[in-house]
Amino acid sequence: MKSKHFTLKNFFFFLFISSYISGFFLRENIAGGAETDFLNFTWPLIISFKENFHFTLKNYGSFGEGSLPLFHIINAYLNPLSFNQFFFQGSITLISVLNVIIFSQIIEKKFQLKKKDALLYSCIFLILPFFRSSAFWGITENFGWLFLLISIKYYNILEQKKSKGKQIDIFLTCLFSSLALYIRPYLVFFPVFFILKTLIYREYNLLKSSVIFYLIFSIPGIYLIYIWGGIFKIGESEINLLKDYHNPKFIIKNLIIFSSLFFFYSLPFEFLKKNYLNKKVIFVFSCVFIFLLFINYFEIFNYLNLIKIGGGIFLKINQFLFGENLIFFLAISALGILVIFKYSLISKKNNIILISLIVFCFPKYILQEYFEPLILIILFGLIDLGKVDLKKLKKKATILIFCTYFTVYYFGSFVYRYFVYPIS
Repeated sequence: MKSKHFTLKNFFFFLFISSYISGFFLRENIAGGAETDFLNFTWPLIISFKENFHFTLKNYGSFGEGSLPLFHIINAYLNPLSFNQFFFQGSITLISVLNVIIFSQIIEKKFQLKKKDALLYSCIFLILPFFRSSAFWGITENFGWLFLLISIKYYNILEQKKSKGKQIDIFLTCLFSSLALYIRPYLVFFPVFFILKTLIYREYNLLKSSVIFYLIFSIPGIYLIYIWGGIFKIGESEINLLKDYHNPKFIIKNLIIFSSLFFFYSLPFEFLKKNYLNKKVIFVFSCVFIFLLFINYFEIFNYLNLIKIGGGIFLKINQFLFGENLIFFLAISALGILVIFKYSLISKKNNIILISLIVFCFPKYILQEYFEPLILIILFGLIDLGKVDLKKLKKKATILIFCTYFTVYYFGSFVYRYFVYPIS
């Protein structure tokens, strides 16, 4: 039996690593928009920063990029391979592997896993379609995940030390989470969580230090708002990034999509629980599902049938298999709400994390790439899972379930992108 598991683990290591390397050279683009984003936004900004830093920074919004400029600045001035598109993309593909290494360190320490097991869990990143596409085409997301992971690594050190945490750990947590924010604005969720958690748990010494550090690290952001005259506008149009595309008014309609995506990435964790389908779970699910069906009767969810951009894997499956009949999607969303509710019961800390994640419901179009690998990072790195989950995560069969699940997801996404809905 040990030999069998060992062989299967090696198989998945080989599959993840070899497919990641070959995917780069084959110019894989399962995400669809990665190549276009790179050619139209990311690369022109890097070149422009090389040529004229102050002009590019001041006129950043005219380039049409939706993220903040730290990624472009780092690569324009610190990446020696940014002289050529292909070599630059190769460097980002290589640097993205650091996500795997940092993530493995986090879960090895948090769950007391063997190094090889922690690394195999982390190598799942290499098979995630959106993570791969961002790496292969050199766009911004994976740098944001990297800085987020480093900040979580130092945050977990603080958690273990409790009130004895050193100032250097607080400083590094705040520094790297700020750097993540200056690449992907929605990663502001982590500073929000960090501050709220110290406030609610009355960790006043930690709160005082973190507020001071965050105020210092906010100075570049204040300067950007000053030179842009507010939040920048996209391109030459009058479209305002904050008002028209990222606004709290979109939260309600996006919550149902968020819950379906949370369920998708958390599903392997649900296999770890004993007596999952007990009477209480069935009752709660039934109540949520019936409520969603009741709302749907009044055509509240009709907007879901009009979504062509984003919406996530389950909405795409629903549209492909069932057309405008939303019962399947609403059932999945109800399961997602049930899972979120169960995590909220485990600890107060989980509630703070889940509330902080609402910022990802601000976009006009909620895209799955916003949550990949975010939800895995949250579930493995931050959320309290519960005693049953902690014990089962160490079992060999559990690792194989995770690897198999996300491998099927990868191949399904590949077929969908290249055969069912090919890029024109």
